Amino acid sequence: MIRTILVDDERPALKNLERLLKGYDYIEIVGAYTDITKAFEEIKKEKVHLIFLDIEMPKMKGIEGAEKILEIDKDIQIVFVTAYNDYAVDAFEVDAIDYVMKPVLKRRLDKSLERVLKRNKHMIELNKNKEENKILCFGNFEIIGNEKSIKWRTSKAKELAAYLVHNRGKFVHKSKIIEELWQYKEEEQATKLLHTNIYYVRSGLKSINLHQGIMYSNEMYRFHMDTMFLDIEEFEKIFNGNIEINSENEQLLKETIQLYRGEYLEENDYYWAKNEQERFSKIYMNILRRISDFYMGEGKYSEAIPYLKGILKRDPYIEEIHEKLLRIYVNIKDYTNFKEHYKSISKDFKRELGIDLSAATKELYENYIYEIEKIKVNR
Repeated sequence: MIRTILVDDERPALKNLERLLKGYDYIEIVGAYTDITKAFEEIKKEKVHLIFLDIEMPKMKGIEGAEKILEIDKDIQIVFVTAYNDYAVDAFEVDAIDYVMKPVLKRRLDKSLERVLKRNKHMIELNKNKEENKILCFGNFEIIGNEKSIKWRTSKAKELAAYLVHNRGKFVHKSKIIEELWQYKEEEQATKLLHTNIYYVRSGLKSINLHQGIMYSNEMYRFHMDTMFLDIEEFEKIFNGNIEINSENEQLLKETIQLYRGEYLEENDYYWAKNEQERFSKIYMNILRRISDFYMGEGKYSEAIPYLKGILKRDPYIEEIHEKLLRIYVNIKDYTNFKEHYKSISKDFKRELGIDLSAATKELYENYIYEIEKIKVNR
């Protein structure tokens, strides 16, 4: 995919261009901004390949903006979009790939993207391979190639593949692998088991037409993943760090969070994965909180509910989250769920933890019940 940003201070023009570009399956729109400084921030955080940039903007002219963009990343390609044809010479002086007049028409956009494709042919092929060849680490560990999943010869072959993936393409000495996977075996037997299971992993990869997988050098092994989609890597690209949640990136966040099918290597229970499992769990819980807070702040209470429930599914005894859910039910006038949820958690806290809900939660409930009853009377 060609990761693309759109910048135009006129929102209707921005929306029109976004609508047109969504018709090209190799274009991934990662941001659409009316403020060019937000584009600068995005480029500094994440890799971007292409920018559609308005030339005539109030805060900063597009030519000046393009120069700053290329200072950040000289490989970014720029297509200028403008209502004026006076800037063509200046545009091409900054090595713009094209110069498109407003209103942008699909037939004109086709020509611009033909130029983009010529420069990005290698990247398109690479990403096509990445979409077809996948390594999934959330939930059950899977390696998928050409829509087929590896059927592992032994459970240790699967663990060995997972362990090498866990090391993210780094070389790992065979003594370290043996220490982690066959620590209770004699050295000679453990070495034989390692060699046997390396063979099984390579055979599994070949069975799904992946011929470049396990690499060996100086008694060290690594998993070659450069042409494969790795779910944990894509997840981290978006959620590692304090990403700002806003209306422009909410859809991307919602799609990315779907990668989290379960805990990191959850179904396999590998002890060497525990620290990473805990780290990913914290990232996931944090982003659920922040997305729910974003929707509540926007007054989109119903949209916050699945994220709050997602938190409670993983840890059902966070009283603060239950309070937020109760407040939402009142805000959307779902008084039935408000009452039922309170009664349910009251029983659960008492039965499972042997404690009552806090005085603050009880007071919250009683105050809202009082208000609800007043509303009913006034009707």
